[in-house]
Amino acid sequence: MPANRSLLVLPGDGIGPEVIGEVRRVIDWMDRRRAVTFDVGEGLVGGAAIDAEGAPLADATMDRAMNADAVLLGAVGGPKWDSLPFAQKPERGLLRLRKEM
Repeated sequence: MPANRSLLVLPGDGIGPEVIGEVRRVIDWMDRRRAVTFDVGEGLVGGAAIDAEGAPLADATMDRAMNADAVLLGAVGGPKWDSLPFAQKPERGLLRLRKEM
């Protein structure tokens, strides 16, 4: 059996957590079948991160993403955060991931 791979799951906002929930079902199925196993961690990005941590992507979450084998990202944003300044919009978390990875 191959070695475990590390995944960082960032569900995001809106429909993101629902979609990522289905992805987690596939990951769990693969793990039960022993086809491949994953060490799965979860973090916040987008509006969920703004609400909980005050930024669209916390530095600690970015560090975890850089150390993971893969990052699974859900949708980010929504009308709740439309009035924020550009630098604080949920989409800035996605853009930071794309830029730094």
